[in-house]
Amino acid sequence: MRKQKEHSTDIRLIQMANYVRPALVENTSKNWVLNGKKNEFYQYVIDRYNGSPTNSAIISSYIDLIYGNGLDIRNKDFGNWIKIKSILSDNELRKIISDFQLFGEASFQVIKAKNNKDIAAIYHIPKQYVVPSLENEEGEIEGYWYSKDFTNVNKYPPVYYPAFGTSSDNIEIYGIKPYRAGKSYFSDPDYMAALPYADMEEELANFYINSIRKGLSAGYIINIPDGGILTPEQKDELEGKIKDKLTGSPNAMNFVINFKGTEAEITIVPFPVNDAQHKQWEYLTSESRQQIMTGHRVVSPMLFGIKDATGFGNNADELDTAEAQLMKRVISPKQRYITDALEEVFMFYNITSQLYFRPLTEQTQTSLSLEKKNNELDSFINEFGEEIDLNEFELIDERDVDYEEEEKIDLQLASTGTARPNAKSAQDSEIYKVRYKYTGSQTPQREFCSKMMSAQKVYRKEDIIAMGSKSVNAGWGAKGADTYSIWLYKGGGDCHHKWVRVIYARKDREAGVDVNSPNADEVTAAQTRKENKFIPEKNDMKVYTEPKDMPYNGFLPTNKRFN
Repeated sequence: MRKQKEHSTDIRLIQMANYVRPALVENTSKNWVLNGKKNEFYQYVIDRYNGSPTNSAIISSYIDLIYGNGLDIRNKDFGNWIKIKSILSDNELRKIISDFQLFGEASFQVIKAKNNKDIAAIYHIPKQYVVPSLENEEGEIEGYWYSKDFTNVNKYPPVYYPAFGTSSDNIEIYGIKPYRAGKSYFSDPDYMAALPYADMEEELANFYINSIRKGLSAGYIINIPDGGILTPEQKDELEGKIKDKLTGSPNAMNFVINFKGTEAEITIVPFPVNDAQHKQWEYLTSESRQQIMTGHRVVSPMLFGIKDATGFGNNADELDTAEAQLMKRVISPKQRYITDALEEVFMFYNITSQLYFRPLTEQTQTSLSLEKKNNELDSFINEFGEEIDLNEFELIDERDVDYEEEEKIDLQLASTGTARPNAKSAQDSEIYKVRYKYTGSQTPQREFCSKMMSAQKVYRKEDIIAMGSKSVNAGWGAKGADTYSIWLYKGGGDCHHKWVRVIYARKDREAGVDVNSPNADEVTAAQTRKENKFIPEKNDMKVYTEPKDMPYNGFLPTNKRFN
């Protein structure tokens, strides 16, 4: 019986390690609470984001959907909006959203002004570097500790900052932490239950790669010669060493150790792979992906580029329906956590505005209305946009105007263009044609600016002024009106474009200057007046100023859009 018992231990199966859920330990040995041993849980979540393609794709897409087209306000308070934009940048807001989606919580710094009565700025602070202090007797968290590495607090000593609204310190920390049952200090990601499957997906990827590298074997038998003479303790020790070296997804396989009782060489015999194993791998891959999507409450895999045989199809109507449901049931509640937190901070400093995120897909206007407004701009460009006939005219001046009385017109300037003089402007003369073109310092983002730039046409002053009575760039007027002065405010608040004056002269003018002559001189406004030649009319300075450089960034009072 003893021999049989010993003999039964001579063959041992070493399997891949089972998944072990990380312990969430609230460590109260200091006046801070860590999320797992040495605050390791945050890194675990980061690793699952980096290692699982499905998990990463969904989280990244949710971040984009939460941010949408940026933050906006509903109460049209122009003064408050300028303050908000100066306090919180889009870049910092994106970082806050990223942490909130990844970790289920986020932190940001509230920086006070020198008078300690106003708010100067809001800055994101990485959540993995911030832990709460112990609750006080009332169950409130009075402050937070910041360290760049809680695994090495000797090198990176934690620094204490009071919680928002609890002190007169210059810097306070606000923690966005949705309620989670049984969690006093931390709020787990809402896809917490899917993390093991994200881990599985990562392990499967490693398994496949290493299996391919090792000839697609399902595992090995390791024959140990003279294993029969080893004591049970020696066998355990040898098994432990082999397990440390050869198990886990990087080695991909199971190992059977055979402690042979006869003299022989060490041999390694591979297991063949069969169809059942391939089906198992396929099942595990599909199962991990499905459970990750379930944990994230994904409405349709197609929204994330994942083709699935079930659920919504891939036609436009079904995808629009899926996106609408996702926004309503998943994204909007996440957005409200962010806006509620920001509104609380702003309201503390008497900045009362109702915040919201403009969606990536605007739902506020019908496609028919949008098409009508787009057609109105296209119609205006086609009807009034002019292409100068360079067989008859030549460009002699193109510049912003400096408003000096002795303004110069450089008659040596030349350019090329296409063909068609239009109606005469009140600013024209018999020889000179005055037009304006739309240009600026930044690649256009708004549809109006993009179309005006790409049209590459010039306009009379009268026609540009007429644009102010047409809905060519709706929503940028006072109180969100669809019409405003395009002549002065171009593409609206914070626009990076302007009108530049261009002057053409007839090539056949009798007393003209030979612009091709290297001896041609600049002609000043005073000289042209004396010679009874052309003197350009002065315009309002705003015509040549980009709205972003105007007071209040060119926003009209109570404008409904501010991006």
